[in-house]
Amino acid sequence: MLSDQNIICFSPDPSWHHLWRNRHQIMTRLARKNRVLFIEPTPYLRPILAQVRKKGPRTLTERTLFSPMENLWVYRAPNRYPISGKTPLRQTTFALRKRHLRAVMARLGMDASPILWIFRYDLGEMIGHLDEKMVIYHAVDEYAGYATEDADPQARQRVQRIMAMERRILRRADLVFVTSSSLLESKRPWNPNTFLIPNGVDYDHFAPPPQRLPEDIATLPAPRLGYAGAINEKLDVALLETLARQRPDWSLVLVGPVLFKRPEALAGLRALPNVHFLGRKSLDDLPAYMHSFDVCLMPYAHNLWTENISPLKLYEYLATGRPIVSTGIPAVQDFRDVVWIADNREAFLQAVDQALSADTPQDAQRRQAVARENTWDQRVATLSSIIQGYLT
Repeated sequence: MLSDQNIICFSPDPSWHHLWRNRHQIMTRLARKNRVLFIEPTPYLRPILAQVRKKGPRTLTERTLFSPMENLWVYRAPNRYPISGKTPLRQTTFALRKRHLRAVMARLGMDASPILWIFRYDLGEMIGHLDEKMVIYHAVDEYAGYATEDADPQARQRVQRIMAMERRILRRADLVFVTSSSLLESKRPWNPNTFLIPNGVDYDHFAPPPQRLPEDIATLPAPRLGYAGAINEKLDVALLETLARQRPDWSLVLVGPVLFKRPEALAGLRALPNVHFLGRKSLDDLPAYMHSFDVCLMPYAHNLWTENISPLKLYEYLATGRPIVSTGIPAVQDFRDVVWIADNREAFLQAVDQALSADTPQDAQRRQAVARENTWDQRVATLSSIIQGYLT
């Protein structure tokens, strides 16, 4: 395990308490033997001004640092130093952010040759400004895929801008980690020190069955077909509608925040009586919901985004032992022995039927065995080995 390092992690998550993602899993484990400063995104000028107009000057004073566990601190640049796109304000606020961050690092004893760990293409403004010993870029998605899902005519320009920004950070990084084979193929030409580290699972958290089911799902009629995760453009909404309409006696359960850019895309699904949106759940409660699913669904659309993902829920579902049905995205192709894979709507429906009728306790044991081979502890050990090799 990597040890005695100062790690400055730049995260795209709006807050530490947002959806628990791979950076949370990685950084909490690294904090066992290192000091970690987890940095939330810097606010932008326009939203800050809107808040000031709405709530008054007190918006500019807020908590910028707290510690959720030993050796790990969460930091956000003060609202009074937002990102601005205009010169010279942009340079001025950047200088103030840098000074404030360096002061925090010094106070925490983390200013000596830190490792910068950057989790998105647009979070690299501090590269070269913190006396870092190395820079790690960690790509968990094909970020250009976010923009391709936009309907407006300027989406192509955003794609080009995202790709240009990412290539700059790829060239500046000492190491690059990616979560899927397709990302490895697309990023390695820009940095030969690129390594594939898929996502993993906290097996001990997701494997034990709950003592009782959550009340909001326990009352739903079985069988329950469930999806747990962000509800966004990754999902094939038409597939889910077909599933719910063709099997009105099945309960289709969606657990997670609704993040669609166009919420009206879900109108048809919401109108169906056997479809249930249960909202976002805490990390502590999430395993109980997954265990309550008679079949765990991965109903992904085929697009640039999903062709490059390594879904956390794949490993979390496996840890529960529950049967899994997925569309044929690249991430599941190596899991055909433990996942039902369907390439069209009719095949997806048939796969769910098979999962409900043909699954056995031995199948559940095989799924959990695969999950035990893909834990976050194993992933962090691999990351540590690669980093140590670079540092020595």
